[in-house]
Amino acid sequence: MSTVDRVERVVIDDLLRGALAPGTRIRQDVLADQLGVSKIPVREALQRLSALGLLHFETNRGAAVPTLSVAEAIENSVLRKSIEVEILRQAIPNMSIVDLAEAELALGNAELGVTESNWAFHRALYQASGWTRGLAMVEILHAAMAPYVLLYIESLGGAEPSESEHRELLAACREGDVERAVRLLTSHLAEASSAVIDFLSMNEARGDDV
Repeated sequence: MSTVDRVERVVIDDLLRGALAPGTRIRQDVLADQLGVSKIPVREALQRLSALGLLHFETNRGAAVPTLSVAEAIENSVLRKSIEVEILRQAIPNMSIVDLAEAELALGNAELGVTESNWAFHRALYQASGWTRGLAMVEILHAAMAPYVLLYIESLGGAEPSESEHRELLAACREGDVERAVRLLTSHLAEASSAVIDFLSMNEARGDDV
């Protein structure tokens, strides 16, 4: 792994953990000091992440995590449903006991944060697909969606329904019921995104910050 790749990995992992709140500024010098590298690979890594839509640059202000918006929530929601449903369809026939156990552990692991647990669960279900490029795309989408997932779980009452839906989805995967699993995943993603988009739309209409 190159230095640029390592810096990029660190920032993506922080996003997936929900450690970088919307609006957080990424100071190149601070990040370089933390990782013991020069600012040149840090700058390149942040530019890569900006190209992926995970960060944005402001003139003379550097990189920052995007603030929550209806437009981004809609884009990420549509992309997640389009890609993840097909990856799950491919993965179920190839799932092993280990994959299912990893998904189960992600649900019950109190040491993981909300967004980290969510990604660990979905990744465990998708990894048997063999879609390397697809999984990489899904990881980026989960990193982008982490603040929205946190909003849904912690502020919009999504914790209980999300937990229940995850367990139903896991049960369908254990049974090898592809069509039921696909329906459950589609509904799960749609309900969460609808709640978040409705909330953000109301706030944007009032001119409120989230």
